[in-house]
Amino acid sequence: MGTQFSLGRLKALGSLAALTAVACGGPTINASRDANVPLPAGATWAWGTRDTISRYELDPAVQNPLLHQYVQRAIENSLNAKGFRMVQDPGQAQVLVTYHMGLKRTTEYVTSSTGVGMYGGYGMYGGYGWGVYGAPSYSSSTTRPMEYSEGGVLVIMRDRASNQVAWQGVYRKDVHDVNQVTQESIQMAANDLFQELRP
Repeated sequence: MGTQFSLGRLKALGSLAALTAVACGGPTINASRDANVPLPAGATWAWGTRDTISRYELDPAVQNPLLHQYVQRAIENSLNAKGFRMVQDPGQAQVLVTYHMGLKRTTEYVTSSTGVGMYGGYGMYGGYGWGVYGAPSYSSSTTRPMEYSEGGVLVIMRDRASNQVAWQGVYRKDVHDVNQVTQESIQMAANDLFQELRP
């Protein structure tokens, strides 16, 4: 199917990232709808086959089968709440749904400095002669790595007959601990994402 997944595309489109339950910042949600592709209210839908795999999807934390189970269940619940009807046979569905889930890890280096001045009887305080600038000071700098992760889920809904994308959405969020994700937190993310779905 024709839409490739990448973090750059996630940033351009925006969508559902349920894997980011315990996170530092709020989510970014974006969605797009092609009005020329049919997406009737109450349409039947089935899971389609993912066509591409991004390197962000290969992160070990994203390969967790339980996490995928949570995401799939959340998407199913949200589509059901929107009036779509799931069928098991893709050949009988009007709409095919796929998703891509990825995690981007980045490292930034933060430098902090500390300084200590020399007084104790010198300079202006002791009259010894350091001048108007006072005593010399000594400083030290420490650089340490800071790890950041951004998770995202791209959801794509295609018209089965034409294989064209009718709707797609992205949910992105900074991730603090992927391992603490729950079904409830993922469902909340899915609900927020599918509020942007307009048949």
